[in-house]
Amino acid sequence: MVDFDGLQSGATLATGQCDIAASAMTITEERRANLDFSDPYYDSLQSLLVRADSGISSIKDLSGKNLGVQQGTTGEAYASENAPADAEIIGYPSDADLEPAIRAGNIDAILRDRPVNVEHERSDSTYTIVEDYNTDEQYGFAFAKGEKRALLAAVNDALIQLRSDGTYQQIYDGYFSAN
Repeated sequence: MVDFDGLQSGATLATGQCDIAASAMTITEERRANLDFSDPYYDSLQSLLVRADSGISSIKDLSGKNLGVQQGTTGEAYASENAPADAEIIGYPSDADLEPAIRAGNIDAILRDRPVNVEHERSDSTYTIVEDYNTDEQYGFAFAKGEKRALLAAVNDALIQLRSDGTYQQIYDGYFSAN
């Protein structure tokens, strides 16, 4: 396992530590400067997770509160652009750090990709998702810029095949469906 910052910056792939990054990574223009991406394989939303008894019903209710995000993610960017000016946005190096932080009361909410928040909500009824944010994000597999063209082509071909024979929908329904 490697640090997300190293993946999304392209450093981990450029040094050959791995050939492909499969890390729920949103395709962005900034990331495209350092990485090649496969065709998109997933459309994602951001969401806001809070304690069910918190009284927080929207991002606007975070005035004077602490909002947890994973550093270097599109969730962090969305929070920076949309949270109240007096909300403190606290970035954590790993997504795994967010749940202990909200349980300990260090943060009042988590803003991150909806599928991750759905799993937290399902596993602990103390927490609930109060808002979703359509940010037009799509995940793609990432590759070292200009270095893994054959592997990139093979991944794109596999995605086409999986979609055409119905396997993609079966995988999506089994693993990605947040309903």
